[in-house]
Amino acid sequence: QVLAGVYPISQLQEPYSAVGYLASRLPLPQLLQLRPPSAPEGWTAWDICEAWAEKRGYKTARAARNDVYRAANSILRLAAEGRLRLCLRP
Repeated sequence: QVLAGVYPISQLQEPYSAVGYLASRLPLPQLLQLRPPSAPEGWTAWDICEAWAEKRGYKTARAARNDVYRAANSILRLAAEGRLRLCLRP
């Protein structure tokens, strides 16, 4: 529903599963040109969001950690705007 534009992205409490769904159907790390994670098991939705936050410079206000929530919203907005193309058969 989020990726189709039916449900507002700003209303999501947990956007990581939607990013995981998107990543299972698109090669997000290659499209976003992200650096590979240090973990040997590969990319997870959290890793993708963390790498995107690092690349875009999204930091939390107090601790200056990577703001993965903002990064997840950013990735979902890219998909909803059509900058990341996701086509599903009816």
